[in-house]
Amino acid sequence: MKDVMEEMKALRNRISELEMDEKHYKKILKIYGHEADRTIPSKSYMQEAVFVIFDRRLEFINDPFAELFGVTPEEACAPDFDPETLIAPESRRLIWKLYHHGCRGAFARKQIHFMGLTKNGLKIACETSILFIPYKWGLAVQGSLRSASMGRRGLHVVSNAVPAEASSYTPMRITV
Repeated sequence: MKDVMEEMKALRNRISELEMDEKHYKKILKIYGHEADRTIPSKSYMQEAVFVIFDRRLEFINDPFAELFGVTPEEACAPDFDPETLIAPESRRLIWKLYHHGCRGAFARKQIHFMGLTKNGLKIACETSILFIPYKWGLAVQGSLRSASMGRRGLHVVSNAVPAEASSYTPMRITV
């Protein structure tokens, strides 16, 4: 009889644990949406400039991102590379503010517009979709640049782009 009572107690404890796990999972889905378990970008995103930031550094960038900003994936993902150098000074405060709000759960997905900066110092008007995802011991930011512009000449070749003083921006879709 004693064994049956202990087994009942163990089963009640296990049921309580599972109920807590289910509540936690529902809370995560509420915060991050039903796509919380999709951390690898789909194939359609591979033509867009994609990046992942975790612990204040770039974990991943694809070739279109590297080409757009004039950095190699190895250089950008190195531990001593500061991703803030790819953001124009006038947009850094906005990006920092959005990053902190996202980390606190204020939003899980957001469309943002900011001024980027290439390695050569050229400004890029960027339209980016960002998503906060659970990753390792915290949250990562997965982003996809939907469109960007560098003045009237566009993004065909980064080295031929218009300098930062250009006042007219024409949005262009980023594709390879």
